[in-house]
This record gives sequence, C-alpha cells and structure tokens, in this order.
Amino acid sequence: MRINKLQVKIPTVVPELQELQDAIGARAKRSALDLPDAGIAGLATHARQVLKSNERYHLTTITEPEEFIERHFGESFEGATLVDPEAQGVMFDLGSGNGFPGLPFHVARPGLDPVLAEVSKRKAAFLTASSLNSGFSQVQVLHRQVQRPADVPEEMKPNFLLTRAMGGWEKVLPRFARELGPEDRVLLWAGEEVEAIAKRKIWQRFKILNRHPLPGLDRGWIWVLGNAEVV
Repeated sequence: MRINKLQVKIPTVVPELQELQDAIGARAKRSALDLPDAGIAGLATHARQVLKSNERYHLTTITEPEEFIERHFGESFEGATLVDPEAQGVMFDLGSGNGFPGLPFHVARPGLDPVLAEVSKRKAAFLTASSLNSGFSQVQVLHRQVQRPADVPEEMKPNFLLTRAMGGWEKVLPRFARELGPEDRVLLWAGEEVEAIAKRKIWQRFKILNRHPLPGLDRGWIWVLGNAEVV
C-alpha cells in the first residue's frame, strides 16, 4: 500500500523536564548568564507546555529539541546579554506568541517588569496559564493589538521593547521611537533587511546602536535601537 507522506503526522518529541533544565542551563552559560535554579525550572516547564500544546495553538514550527533550545532560548539569552544586568523598568515583548524572548529575558534580567503582548486570544490565554504554571507570577499578559504607544496602558509603557518574528514591525516600531528615554532600547530580532529599512525617513527617529550576530545564522542579528534625539 502506498502512503501519502503528506498524511503522515510525525509526533512532537517532548523531552523530560530534567533534560530541558539541563539544556537550558547549559545554553544560558554559553551566553555567560548564570541563571537561578528556580528560573531554569520555570523555563523548562514552559518549554514543555509549548511543545505539548503546539498542535492546538500553533506556537512554533521548531520542535526538534536541540534546535528548539537554540532558536528560542539561545536567541533570547543572546538578547539579554545586550542589556545591563541592573536594568530597571518595563520589558515589553511585542507579539510574544509563545513567550519568547520575553520569558527567558525575564529570568535573565529580573529587575525588569515583564509584559507579554499578544493579539491572539488563544495564545494570550496560553501565555497567562503557562506563566502561572511555570512560577512566573510577575508576568503580565496584555491581550491587545498594539500598533502605537496609545495602545499600551501607561503602567506598561516599555523601557525595553523586544520583538521577534512579529509581522509589520517595520511600520510599528518607529511609532515608539520618540517615547524612548536616553537609556531605553528597542531590541529587534531580524535579518539584513533592517539596513535598507533604516534608510526610510520615519526610521531616522532611531539610531542603530548595536548589531549582535545570532550564533548559527549567517544573516540573523539582534538590532539594538535607541531614540535618535536623546542617545
């Protein structure tokens, strides 16, 4: 009998909790981050929930364990290294989706108040439940489409605005540029297209302060942006 490969569903491999904890802790150390055991355990719990709930919520296309750790945790940890360990304020993960980079960033930089913004009602509900189940009671989930600063409650105004794989970032981010103080930053996970986009008139509101390469990617970086009027 001939089997149509498109009809064969390959199950997601969900590692044991201890395996995930070991892998997450090791990846954090490669980024020179020494995370607390409780934080690593919480991240491992969240990772298991992402993988176990993926078919229902469509949270990630990356399910192979090693690649999952590198792309989701590794890239998040690399971003955290670009922020002062003593930083204070609000960390706003725009278009959080599956909680990356927001949750790993929260564990690595605990002085920042974490907000995960997600327009999808189902994904926002997942993030709320998973954050609580993982021991991240400080995390706030904002279920709202955020297109401009007025869409963000005053108490959630970002000091560090993160966005990774959110559609439309090239239009949305410049609207926040003039809201940033001298020490506030935007961290954008994106490719070389940023160089061309940064030449647009509205993007002159930003100054590119850093371009940090992502390990294992030829054309992937974390771009660090500041308000051009104050940095």
